[in-house]
Amino acid sequence: MSNSQEGNYIEQAINHAAQLHMSGRLPEAKNEYARILESEPGQPVALHLLGVLSHQMGNSDQAIKLIEQALTVMPEYAEAHSNLGNVFRETGRLKEASACYRRALHLAPDYAEAHYNLAQTLRELGEVEEALDSFQNVVKNAHDFPEGHNDLGALLLDLERHQEAIDSFQTAIALKPEFAEAHSNLGNAHVEMGQLEEAIQSYKRALAIRSDLSEVHSNLGQAFWEIGKFEEGIKSFRKALAIQPNDGKTHHSMGMALLDAGKHKEGLKHKRLGGGVIEFTSDGKDGFRILGGVTGEDTR
Repeated sequence: MSNSQEGNYIEQAINHAAQLHMSGRLPEAKNEYARILESEPGQPVALHLLGVLSHQMGNSDQAIKLIEQALTVMPEYAEAHSNLGNVFRETGRLKEASACYRRALHLAPDYAEAHYNLAQTLRELGEVEEALDSFQNVVKNAHDFPEGHNDLGALLLDLERHQEAIDSFQTAIALKPEFAEAHSNLGNAHVEMGQLEEAIQSYKRALAIRSDLSEVHSNLGQAFWEIGKFEEGIKSFRKALAIQPNDGKTHHSMGMALLDAGKHKEGLKHKRLGGGVIEFTSDGKDGFRILGGVTGEDTR
């Protein structure tokens, strides 16, 4: 077999293995990558993809070894640097992950996925300003990437840049109307702006897409409670607790809503489940105050 023919054979074999890999047929793909490496032991693409597959199959140490071997053969392999970063990040080695993403971006400055992964890692490391720069690079290089806009919005919300966060969430939703997380995050931003009616509509849209989001049910209940719609709030809290029965924060909030609705016995029960402390005063059965709760203070 000539060098040209052998090169074509390896390329076709890698494409076949990658198709098996992408279709979820991991054991078959693993065998195909192994065959390629028997024929050409230092083949960098096969080493890299076998490393990715090893991580997916739960062997992260082997994944790191294989991807590092690929990079020894082909140091300028940006995708391999990025995927090595993914393995490090998912195993809690955030500093090493950050370095890998930076190497990938040095080789491919417009690599949107690497910008995104770096931004996520920097946020987890608490390096907020650098994370913000990276998220802004994500949406600059991949403007039609809704997850990038959503995560940029989440960081802006953390930074209390509420209107900018709202703009980012709205862009994410425009790109992906069924993006439940973005609708929920938009609701959270409206709450921070004191726009509770708008928040309620956003939470309802999120739940119309995914009704299993207990936190969104709870946030909706909280918004209803804040505008004095106690019964609607209680209904939302009940839905949240049907999904997450041991959520102390929701028990706490539901207890407050029940008390405000005059349902004292049930309200006290949920306050206790939420960690609240009841102090009775001398002015009759309704003369109680709620102290503490999950946050250590009365949140009303």
